[in-house]
Amino acid sequence: MSAELLYSEILDEYKKLTTKEERIAYLRKQEHFGLLEFLKAVFHPKITFDVIVPEYRPAIEPAGLNFTYLDMEMRKIYRFIKNHPGRPPNLGADRQTSLLKIILESLHKDEAELLIKMIHKDLGVETLDTKIVKEAFPNLDLG
Repeated sequence: MSAELLYSEILDEYKKLTTKEERIAYLRKQEHFGLLEFLKAVFHPKITFDVIVPEYRPAIEPAGLNFTYLDMEMRKIYRFIKNHPGRPPNLGADRQTSLLKIILESLHKDEAELLIKMIHKDLGVETLDTKIVKEAFPNLDLG
């Protein structure tokens, strides 16, 4: 299953929920590979990113009309993870930054901002933390 909503839309809806039970139920309802990988990238303490976030031109297309989506990019995010075994050995820092710029400019502007927040490991959502993610997805490896 893939996301029907942009991750930024999922988080916007999540922020509106008021109880822990509602939040957990909502996260479980949104469960799919890409979102789980996204949450793992944010909350697993041993996943670190070593890519330099470049200046980029935010996309102007409306949501849903972008060249790519964060959900699609999550399968390739390993390219930016320090010491990831799948990362090509010849992927230098300049090429990494160049790839990230292309992705950021291809995503909806809100998803581009979210990708940067993921890289910095801070989504800025007060009620979304390791504890609630572990409770919603007990089988997700968060270290």
